[in-house]
Amino acid sequence: MVLRTVRPPICLLPAKRSLGVWMEVKKNPKEADRRSMATTRLWRIFFLVAISVGITGAGCASRDGGGEARVARVADESSSTAAAHSVSPTDQAAAPAKAVEPAPQEPEPADSSQAGQLAETNNLTPVSEPAATMPTETGLKSAAPVPSSEASPAAKEAEPPASKPAVPATKSLAALRRELAAGANPDATIAATDSIGRLRGRGRAALPELVGLTADADPRIRWHAARSIGLIGEDAISAVPTLLTLLQDADPIVATQAAAAIGHIRADDHRTDLPPDTAELYDDAVTQLVAMLVHSDPRVRRACLQALRQLDPDPEELMPVVDAIFADEDPAIILPALHSIAEMGGDAVPFLIERLKRPQGRYWASVALTEIGPAAAAATPALVEALAVSPPDEQLQQILALAAIGEGAQAAGGALLKLYAEGVPPLRGPLLYALGQLKVVEADPLLAETVASEAPSLAATAAWARANIQPENPELLADAVTRLVQQTESEQEFERAAAVSGLSDLAADLEPDQRRELAACFSQLLEDASDRVHHEAGAALVRLGGDGVLAVSERLSDAVTQGNALEIVAAIGPPAAPAVEAILPLLDATDADLVTEAVLALAAIGPQAAPAVKPLMSLLADSGEGEEQVALRYAAIYGLGRIGRPAAVPAVESLVSRSKSSDVMEATLATWAALQIDPENQERFAEAVPLLTGALESESQTVRLEAAVALGDLGGKAADALPALELVAEDDPIASIRTAAQQSLRKIRGS
Repeated sequence: MVLRTVRPPICLLPAKRSLGVWMEVKKNPKEADRRSMATTRLWRIFFLVAISVGITGAGCASRDGGGEARVARVADESSSTAAAHSVSPTDQAAAPAKAVEPAPQEPEPADSSQAGQLAETNNLTPVSEPAATMPTETGLKSAAPVPSSEASPAAKEAEPPASKPAVPATKSLAALRRELAAGANPDATIAATDSIGRLRGRGRAALPELVGLTADADPRIRWHAARSIGLIGEDAISAVPTLLTLLQDADPIVATQAAAAIGHIRADDHRTDLPPDTAELYDDAVTQLVAMLVHSDPRVRRACLQALRQLDPDPEELMPVVDAIFADEDPAIILPALHSIAEMGGDAVPFLIERLKRPQGRYWASVALTEIGPAAAAATPALVEALAVSPPDEQLQQILALAAIGEGAQAAGGALLKLYAEGVPPLRGPLLYALGQLKVVEADPLLAETVASEAPSLAATAAWARANIQPENPELLADAVTRLVQQTESEQEFERAAAVSGLSDLAADLEPDQRRELAACFSQLLEDASDRVHHEAGAALVRLGGDGVLAVSERLSDAVTQGNALEIVAAIGPPAAPAVEAILPLLDATDADLVTEAVLALAAIGPQAAPAVKPLMSLLADSGEGEEQVALRYAAIYGLGRIGRPAAVPAVESLVSRSKSSDVMEATLATWAALQIDPENQERFAEAVPLLTGALESESQTVRLEAAVALGDLGGKAADALPALELVAEDDPIASIRTAAQQSLRKIRGS
């Protein structure tokens, strides 16, 4: 069970072709795909913690608020598949806005000026750095990060840092070229290659050697070479054909770096009147980059979008290829490009508006706008126009898109009322939901009539809409709650799930005692035979926070619901402290998975779980190498670090011992935990920095996240980790990890 703290629509229509559902069908994750059941459960709970309450590694980082952004977008990467059937417009409305990451720029002042000029040219708000984009009819817009599955270490290196190089090369260019020629070993070659890249344009004389390295058998050397070529800038324009060839490299990291490098070269080439041969070269790059938007690896797609932003092609050059993508009926072809576009947020809207005007792209453009949510408000007029000419299945998605936009789409209220009057049965529920989401005051007569005369499910939806539009009206609120509570007993699965979602929507306007009554209702639904219903109930309990803890605690003694109850506690975090007493007995359970979840629930509660320190130390002392024992040890280390000082001080000696483990994950967690508990121990820094730096290359998202945060907590003492952190900050596939690395870079640099 993976909980979601965002809300699906009250109508919960089975919009089978929504992006979330297609992603679920496409990915179909299975337990068997993981190394073990125990490890799967551990990582799932780690991400639940990160998603729901932002507690992962928050100990030291919390001193300056650094922990908040680390988990801001993990939900995108970890929960969308497991609960894809619930993906909805309201999910988008509830989610935080996607941050646009800084893109590379030269350290000289001229670049900032150029960035502003470029933004002005493309009708963008000027920013301090140019950002990657997607084509539109009026220009190219900045791209937001694209989530992806876990990636290899090299995945983090698509572009140079936005600030001055943190570690300037101390060797001369001639010496670095000699090191490349010597080729002592791959690591030495990579180090010299990166040092040349940090020289930027001053490394141009080494371009032949770098181009030669792009043909090396080692993919690490190939992508480091491609990256450094891009850092050289416009003086490396002769290498663009080589980079275009690398777009087809079998290693997606190499293709990612090649695409990014092309964008960097064009960004550094400020000429507007290009010689014919250069213009032709860039045109060829545009064609090949657009074709790569359907690449199976999201990192490649993201880098191609960024490069297109810099190349700023003629929109008419792009339309045939893009239209062909949208017209394809195979979701496996459509989804990669669509997901990348949706992840751009509001900056993709002009492009999607144009797609709404074209029948072959209208449906999928609506899906993308639904995913974008409130930031897509500018698309409201185009969606209204599309409603008038679309068949019902497309109208459904357009209605959901407007609902996802919410109050920003109020101008569509009249069109929605008109469409409701036409009486198409499958659209009535979503239309009522959308009217409530948009808070269309003029809809109240229709809603009141529906409440009085329609079937219970439609009446409940209309009652919810009225309460959502007029939350200050206690009578409407009470009526909606009563109807929805009754609907939780429906024989229809989707009606029960919809009722939970609607009640959760309204909970914020209720008094504490009413919220606790709802918690009892949701708690009962944890036993519902439908996964969909008890997932919704769990998410609703999480959203109730402390008001839901008592009801959840009562479920900890029930063998049927205790696992889900622990996940809910973990998601609630510190406000769930009253549940500690009920959790402690579960640490003695024979089910290792249950014990792991209990440990991680205590970890989420943090310092207030101090009574758990002794049993956690007992788990830590178990030196067994079985999968379940190892997973329990990981969890215990994590729990001790989260509880922190002073309660966990007695565990420091054991943690220091574990930090020397040959198990990289255990060593990293133990190092992090020891630093959390005893951050002033100067002797530990020398060992911690290389270990945590190496952990940045872990395949585990949680390990990379914790390592990035812990390095930032070390401040200037972690200066040796700056190059590795820069790479993570640029292109780790997980947005929250990129953000954590960016924050850590600022801490280490003292800025």
